[in-house]
Amino acid sequence: MLNQKDLDEFKEYLSSGRWEEDFGYRTPDGQAEMLDFLESIFEICELADEVLTKRFYKNMNIFDTNNKK
Repeated sequence: MLNQKDLDEFKEYLSSGRWEEDFGYRTPDGQAEMLDFLESIFEICELADEVLTKRFYKNMNIFDTNNKK
């Protein structure tokens, strides 16, 4: 499981411009690896959104798994 410290450090890495700087110094294979990593983060965020949305709807009695519309 990721911890908040790791997430905060990665957020700072992105917002500081260091990610872009590092990207510029990488070989094409290294750049592809960095892009793949970010793509994985996007996929994780989409999954988290689905899970949270489902959970909130379930708590509000709007999402019924037996009677999907």
